[in-house]
Amino acid sequence: MSERPPFIVRPCFQQDLELVQLIYAHHVLTGTGTFEVEPPTLEQMSQRWADIVQRGWPFLVASPPGDLTRIMGFAYAVQYRDRAAYAKTFETSIYVGPTTQHQGAGTQLLGGLLMSLREDGVRQALAFIGDGHNAASIGLHAKLGFRHVGTLAQVGEKFGRMLDVIVMQRSIPRKTAT
Repeated sequence: MSERPPFIVRPCFQQDLELVQLIYAHHVLTGTGTFEVEPPTLEQMSQRWADIVQRGWPFLVASPPGDLTRIMGFAYAVQYRDRAAYAKTFETSIYVGPTTQHQGAGTQLLGGLLMSLREDGVRQALAFIGDGHNAASIGLHAKLGFRHVGTLAQVGEKFGRMLDVIVMQRSIPRKTAT
């Protein structure tokens, strides 16, 4: 059995956003992992990215080692709610390109995101997973230490179906001084 090729996980730059937008548009149009029904434009995606990075929050992409301009997936985190009491609790989001699924990019992206959050002193990571039948995303989060903490029943509607949201949570251990 051959080993999966590693991916380079790095910060997302403005020049990456066209491919990020295409990956996300695919998920909007074909899946239930996001409840958006219209893909954001490149301009809208650029504004979302700018809002995240201007606050110093992580927005990462995965690329193959031989071509850092090729984007295989992306992940980002935002503060759970915009109140001071939630400053150490972040919501994670991750999307992998359709030809990259099941190759390890999601694991590396989510791992990199958690590492970045830990470096920033974040204590809790939350995942709100669209569609209670999204086994790939639920499995990925469980693999990286998230646990199921709730289900929001039939809170979304897409493609003529009422959909649940699975809520998963993971504690992030404090960074130890060296």
